[in-house]
Amino acid sequence: AYSTDANIWGATHEAKTLEHLDTGIETVDPIMGVRFWDPSVEIATEDVTVGFDQGRPVTVNGKEFGSPVDLVMEVNAIGGRHGLGMSDQIENRIIEAKSRGIYEAPGMALLHIAYERLVNAVHNEDTVAAYHNEGRRLGRLLYEGRWLDPQALMVRESLQRWVGTAITGEVTLR
Repeated sequence: AYSTDANIWGATHEAKTLEHLDTGIETVDPIMGVRFWDPSVEIATEDVTVGFDQGRPVTVNGKEFGSPVDLVMEVNAIGGRHGLGMSDQIENRIIEAKSRGIYEAPGMALLHIAYERLVNAVHNEDTVAAYHNEGRRLGRLLYEGRWLDPQALMVRESLQRWVGTAITGEVTLR
């Protein structure tokens, strides 16, 4: 038994049986993807092409979408059928408590893989290292609920301006 929360970006499975470290990811029934660890689940190969314009995803397999929500729904479906974006994490909560959760974010994982591919193709090694460091910093601020703090705004705007605007092109993944 465990609890599940979900939104367009992903799902979290937490509490009860998942708090025991001898319980694996297999106890969770994915709601956004497939049981990729189950040998009876066949996952066919598929090529997917993601197009970016100044750091923003704009096409999937050449198709433009009426809204960003529609694009996210499409990458969730594609990533989900390939078991992307499912992870078992132990967190340090803001209140200093440990918490274990199984997370699903298939669309975000697919977009991240494609975006990172372009970042590494476009930017030099030092810029990529700074991008990763600032990305971790921004992630921590988001986790702490500080997305609109001046510090987060400075980091986000800098990454968008100096890294994201150069990310224009397509990436094909298999």
